[in-house]
Amino acid sequence: MIRRIVSFFIVIFGVLLLTFLLIHLVPGDPVEVMLGESASTADRAQLREDLGLNQPLIQQFGSYIAKLAHGNLGRSIHTKTPIIELIKTRYPATLKLAVLSLLIGLVIGIPLGIYAALKANHWQDFMVTIVSVRFSAMPAFWLGPMLMLVFAVWLGWLPVSGMESRASIILPAITLGFGLSAILTRMTRTSLLEVLNDDFIRTARAKGLSEKTVIARHALRAALLPIITIVGLQMGSLLAGTVITETIFSWDGIGRLLVESIEKRDYPVTQACVLVVALSYVLVNLVTDVLYKFADPRVRFN
Repeated sequence: MIRRIVSFFIVIFGVLLLTFLLIHLVPGDPVEVMLGESASTADRAQLREDLGLNQPLIQQFGSYIAKLAHGNLGRSIHTKTPIIELIKTRYPATLKLAVLSLLIGLVIGIPLGIYAALKANHWQDFMVTIVSVRFSAMPAFWLGPMLMLVFAVWLGWLPVSGMESRASIILPAITLGFGLSAILTRMTRTSLLEVLNDDFIRTARAKGLSEKTVIARHALRAALLPIITIVGLQMGSLLAGTVITETIFSWDGIGRLLVESIEKRDYPVTQACVLVVALSYVLVNLVTDVLYKFADPRVRFN
């Protein structure tokens, strides 16, 4: 665990450094974005000095790390709002969307994967495989607008976009959940098939246990490790800011905030968003490692 914590800080520092360098390589000047092309040279120089953008990059990065060490994420260049307030406002929306999407993926994917494994090489297995491949091949930028067109525009059952009502989360959650369910279906099927013919499964059946008990208590638990891995990676991706889906549905989460900050060349907000993304991803993977231990006692940290 100590090694993991050390690697955690190394990863975060590497992400911060790369993000800082990359966003300064992106064409565009935040000063010109704020003042416009008609601004005078003196006004541009004064604003650049006020924002600290006239300092060398290494000095800007050092100043940013020093503030970060004291828990200060800084302020937005454009709105002057404390960035911590922006994160507090946007991150819960992404968290809510990610959790609901994950639940949809689990509820659909794992039962379908178990069913496909039990009906291996039968027509039911082929149908589940075809459907899962179809859903996994549907990108969010296509599936999202299709769901909006059918359920919001044609049928009028759900809001098109935004966050005005509780029902607004349904379409973006389905957009993300369907793709996740397709991945979980195939992983559950493959992982379960690998253990169904093992000796301990035959022993459990020989003891007279019901097939449901054999599958639920023995086979599925032995097949959990790959499934936990996929769930952890996907949850990390969801918390990393579902940029495309949040943009399509005007969902005010961390992903949309990241896109807006990049468009405005708001360096501090961009760096803060990427930091939150990295923290979320690394923490979820750390939790996944811990869950391995509970899923299979044979697993040892190394």
